[in-house]
Amino acid sequence: MHILTTIGPDNATKAVLPFIAGKGAMTRGETVAMFAMQEATYLGAPGHANLSELKAPGLPTVQAVLDALLDNDVLDEFVVCTPCAEVRGITEADLAPWATFGGADDLARQAAAHDTTMTF
Repeated sequence: MHILTTIGPDNATKAVLPFIAGKGAMTRGETVAMFAMQEATYLGAPGHANLSELKAPGLPTVQAVLDALLDNDVLDEFVVCTPCAEVRGITEADLAPWATFGGADDLARQAAAHDTTMTF
């Protein structure tokens, strides 16, 4: 599954939803590729967002769901939009080990490689 997200830590209730969708794909035996734009770029930079505190009522935290994706080796990639991150002061040194910078070509590549794209 391909997931494009623009929702960041400023909306904790919605920020967890792309990860929940990824976990749903995992239960179906699928892998997940995520592309983070705009405010969602903070989710790939732990120093800018505490993923252990982001959650929606009745749902686990972003960190808990992310850990499940990583532990089960189903997160193919988490690409952070380079220009979106740069304007927010996020540098390569800020990125989590499971995140990389990328651009529109990566977004197009991810979408082309998956049958399903979900946007948040």
